[in-house]
Amino acid sequence: MLRLASLGSGSKGNATLIASKDTVVLIDCGFPVREMMTRLPRLGLEVTDIDAVLVTHEHSDHIAGVAALAKAASAPVYATNGRRRSGKLDSARSVVEIESDSSFAVGDIEVRAVTVPHDARQPVQYRFFHNGVAVGVLTDLGSVSPHVQAAFSGCDMLLLEFNHDLEMLREATGELKPKKIIKRLKLIENFRESSNKP
Repeated sequence: MLRLASLGSGSKGNATLIASKDTVVLIDCGFPVREMMTRLPRLGLEVTDIDAVLVTHEHSDHIAGVAALAKAASAPVYATNGRRRSGKLDSARSVVEIESDSSFAVGDIEVRAVTVPHDARQPVQYRFFHNGVAVGVLTDLGSVSPHVQAAFSGCDMLLLEFNHDLEMLREATGELKPKKIIKRLKLIENFRESSNKP
């Protein structure tokens, strides 16, 4: 059986926990270690119970606390090359580089890293397998592409979190359409075009 819990979701920090009886995996950590030391005991866990930290992308609300928390937990960080190149994991003790759309194991949990549309370097989300149960975690999702739909179909449990709407961004005008939003739209549209090529 897999347990799933959100330790926080929003612009101030994101962290999601998935655990079997023997393995505890943290997905992202946008919070300081001190804050995680307050949140984890609510689930009956301590920082040292974490076996690995998986990173979805390099935005600070997902990665700000990763290196420090991984050190405190003596746990490796799993990240794609795009996230490693961001420099935000340089102080982590151990970083395991993973490929987008690859599978690997953390303890007794099988993990699949799935490429997703988002305005970041090599963003991925994760699907977990344990004893015939499939759990998907999709946070900060830019849009639902056919690739994402196929990768996460058939999950027994799926955590979804996203907070922007492409149509709203496209229709925004004047002061509501700053350069950062325009850049996000271009990045997402470029991803869509490249993922639709054979």
